[in-house]
Amino acid sequence: MGWAAEEFKDLDLGDARRTRRLIKLVDDLSAQPTGSIPVACGGWAETKAAYRL
Repeated sequence: MGWAAEEFKDLDLGDARRTRRLIKLVDDLSAQPTGSIPVACGGWAETKAAYRL
């Protein structure tokens, strides 16, 4: 379990998929803190999901 999953373990966004998406987004952004969202996310689908969240 990564730090983001531990930090947000009690978070409830109303849908488990949203919670998983937020944890993945936080992990991705923290891996490249100076990068843009598209660079940190690594692909168009992930970038689109980040913007939708």
